[in-house]
Amino acid sequence: MRIRAVLLASSASLVLAFAFAFALAACGGGGGGNQVVIPSAGGDAGAEAGASPFATTAPPAGLPPMAAMPPPGVAGSKKAKRKSDGAMFACGGGAKAAAKDPLEHVKRIGEACAAATKMKPVGAPIRGQQSDKDPHAEHKLRVEANKCYRVYIASDEGVKDIVAAVRDSNGDMVAESNGNAAVPHDGAMCFTTADEVTLMIGVGAGKGSYAAQVWSD
Repeated sequence: MRIRAVLLASSASLVLAFAFAFALAACGGGGGGNQVVIPSAGGDAGAEAGASPFATTAPPAGLPPMAAMPPPGVAGSKKAKRKSDGAMFACGGGAKAAAKDPLEHVKRIGEACAAATKMKPVGAPIRGQQSDKDPHAEHKLRVEANKCYRVYIASDEGVKDIVAAVRDSNGDMVAESNGNAAVPHDGAMCFTTADEVTLMIGVGAGKGSYAAQVWSD
């Protein structure tokens, strides 16, 4: 009798368990908030439309294109080295490129920094017109071995952002500006070999005229 009572109790428990499970399934599994949604093989709507969560916007039209990543252990140009100088940074390093008269601004900064840099102007000033819809301008410059150089650049007040960069004949970056009036802003570019470099000037925002002047020791 005792064994039969245990069997009857177990059977009753199983029946109640099945009844509860059936009721839970009929009610949607206990609430929609607890349901697990498995994505289809096709992905979400953005993926089906070809959209990428990592999509990026193009840079402003006037900026120079990014240089290729140098190989491991090599930073920038093999033909020139950046020389940092506190006196040069103090003179022209923090000056802004925008001015009412770009040519006069470039001349004034160069002359004011002549004592600190021990440099003099090389060749005639470079002048041009550009907008943020134009491609960057390229100016070829001849540099000598064992000489150091610095470029002063300015734009009129219609230009809100101007970028200048110097690349060697291999296309490697020597120096670049961040809206400053001096390239490089904290020193000079010193070349170990003669080369023909490219001064690239691009307008990131706005439209107007610019001027640049190369100085060397």
